[in-house]
Amino acid sequence: MIFVLEVPDQAEPSAWFAFDLGDLLRKIESRAPGLLAAAEEPSAEGASRCRIFWSEAEAMAGFEHAADPLWQGNGWRARLALREQLIATEVLADDL
Repeated sequence: MIFVLEVPDQAEPSAWFAFDLGDLLRKIESRAPGLLAAAEEPSAEGASRCRIFWSEAEAMAGFEHAADPLWQGNGWRARLALREQLIATEVLADDL
């Protein structure tokens, strides 16, 4: 399973998953039509950061790495979005 964490500049972070590379490409195209075919860099307006974790183990390691600069400051929201996705896919137990 592939996990994607999106951290837009103008909105709340979100996390989602894809079963494989083909599924990932379909989901990217449905979320941002034309993005995969674009030859130019995306504009800074409405920009977002995106992190792809290529496996459950990689997503867990990323989530557990508390010193990651992405998690600092308001980045806790991105970490929470990844945590919620890991729980929803039963990769992480909800022990709270």
